[in-house]
Amino acid sequence: MFMMLYLKEFFSFSYPSFTICSDLYEGTRMAQITDLAGIKQIIQPLEASGILVKRTDEELLKALDSFVVVEREGQIIACAALFPYFEEKCGEVAAIAVSPDCRGQGQGDKVLDYIEKKASSLGLNKLFLLTTRTADWFVRRGFSECSIDAIPEKRRKMINLSRNSKYYMKKLLPNTSGITVGKIPSN
Repeated sequence: MFMMLYLKEFFSFSYPSFTICSDLYEGTRMAQITDLAGIKQIIQPLEASGILVKRTDEELLKALDSFVVVEREGQIIACAALFPYFEEKCGEVAAIAVSPDCRGQGQGDKVLDYIEKKASSLGLNKLFLLTTRTADWFVRRGFSECSIDAIPEKRRKMINLSRNSKYYMKKLLPNTSGITVGKIPSN
């Protein structure tokens, strides 16, 4: 991991002196085309093990505008996607992944929090997801198991039932921040 070094100059009497401070840059934001390789690097091992659904490069590129990333020092360390279903006022959380080196540091919480705020700012009332292995993580974050019938019909038609996914839903708090975020393209 690279750390940015800043030279801060300060003066004591008439003698200049310098201090070297390290400052770690980290931010959560919507994905850009330049993030594609970093997203693929994080999700491919999870796709290979069957935790995440495999996406072709073309599918990933098409969905890129729906992805959120956590970047640290120019490296993508976490990602997730939000696919809104505006008619049903809900959104799907998909492809949550954290770099192995950064797991257990709250990066999953950070990206999920961003997704929730984004969804709320878009006027969505709830989030849903499909998972095969990490249900307990989502339950600890307020998701409750639901039936497949709670999933928007358009999405239900695309579910691969052989994965034996479980379905989870979370009601969102209304957006009272007054902050609006650009719209994500709908499915």
